Amino acid sequence: MSRIVLSNVRVNGVGDPQAVTVANGRIVSVGAAPTDLGPADRVEDLGGQIVLPGFVDGHAHADKSLWGEPWIRRTSEPITMDQMFDDMLQQWAETTTPVAKRARAFLDKCVAYGSTSIRTFVDVAPEIGLDGIQGMFQVREEMTGLTDLQIVAFPQLGILRKPGTAELLEEALRLGADAVGGLDPAGVDGDAARQLDIVFGLAERYQVSVDFHAHESGELGIWLIERIAERVKALGMQGKVSLCDVFSLAEPTPAQLAHLGSVLAEADIAVAVGVHGLLPVPDVKALHAMGVRMCLGSDSARSRWSPWGEGDILARAMFMAYKRYWRTDDDLEFALSMGTTLGRAVLGAPRCDLKEGDVADLVVLPGEALGEIVVTPPERTLVMKDGRVVARSGALVP
Repeated sequence: MSRIVLSNVRVNGVGDPQAVTVANGRIVSVGAAPTDLGPADRVEDLGGQIVLPGFVDGHAHADKSLWGEPWIRRTSEPITMDQMFDDMLQQWAETTTPVAKRARAFLDKCVAYGSTSIRTFVDVAPEIGLDGIQGMFQVREEMTGLTDLQIVAFPQLGILRKPGTAELLEEALRLGADAVGGLDPAGVDGDAARQLDIVFGLAERYQVSVDFHAHESGELGIWLIERIAERVKALGMQGKVSLCDVFSLAEPTPAQLAHLGSVLAEADIAVAVGVHGLLPVPDVKALHAMGVRMCLGSDSARSRWSPWGEGDILARAMFMAYKRYWRTDDDLEFALSMGTTLGRAVLGAPRCDLKEGDVADLVVLPGEALGEIVVTPPERTLVMKDGRVVARSGALVP
C-alpha cells in the first residue's frame, strides 16, 4: 500500500505543522509522519501551509461557459429574464465549439481552484435538445477522479412556455442526469402549480433530487418557497431539494427571514448562495443558526449574458464576506466553511473533516490564517481528489 504524506501542514490553519498521511483515497493519520516509509511512499513537504477540505461548488453553469473562446463584446443592458433568454438563444445559435470542450475548459479551472465536488445545471430546451446534456455526460466521464460532477437537467427557458421541454427533461433523467431543475414557476411559466407538478413528478418517477432557481422576490417568492416546502414534506423528499438564486432572501423583513428560515429548515431544503452583484447577500449566519443547510456556488461561467465567473469558490467566499461587510475572523471563517464542510453536506459528498478515515479531498494553500486567505485568496499549491494529487500551482496535473 503506497502512501502520500502531506508533511508540515497546518490542519484547517490552526496549531503547529503536522503530517496528513493518505492511502487508498482516505486519510489514515493526522499528526506525526510515519517512520516506516517505503520506496512506494511519497512525502510532500509543504512548508507550514494550510490544508483544508476540498471546496464544493453547489451552483455552476459549465455548459454555458465561453471559457477559452475569443472574448465577445456584450452590449445587452436590461437586467431581465427576457434579455437573458435572448442572450442564451444567441449564444446557442452562434457558438460552434462543442459544449464538452467549453465546459471542460471551465471545469478544469474549477478543479485547479480546489473544487472537488461540483453541481452544474445543464440547459434543456427545444432549441438545443439534449446536446448540452450529452456533452456534459462526456465531461462527467472524462473528469472521473478529478471531481464529483452532479448534472442537473435545467429548463433555462421555462417548461410551460416552451412546449416539449418537459419531455426533454424526462429523457435527460432517463439517460442519467442526477437531478431535475425548475425555474421561476410563477414568474417565467405563469403557472406555479403546474410547473411544480411536472418537476416533482419527474423527481419522484426517477428518484432524483430537485434544484430550483428561485428568482421571484418579495411576497411571491415567499409564497413559492412555502409551496415547494409543502411538496417536499408531502413526498417525503426532505434533504433532496435545493434552491439557488433565492431573491426573496435578499432583503426580507426580520419576520419574513424568521419565517423563511423555519420553512426551509423544517422541510430540510438547502440553499446555494451565488453572491450576485445585483442583490445583497442573505443573512446566511442567521439562516444557519435556524438550521438551514447552505453552500456557495460560482453561478456564472463567462457566458454571453455575463462576463463574470471564474469558478473559484474561495473567491465566492471573499465576495460574500465583502458584501456582508464581515470583519471578524469568526465571520470570515464561517464564509470559508460554506465552501467546505457545510457545502459537502448539501451535495452529499463524503465526510472530510480532516480526520482519520475521512475521504482525502484536500486543498493546500499558503497563508497565515483562514481569515487572510478569504480576504486575499492565494493560488492553490496542491489539490487532492480521493487521495490523488490532481492539480498543482493553479493547473491540472497532466
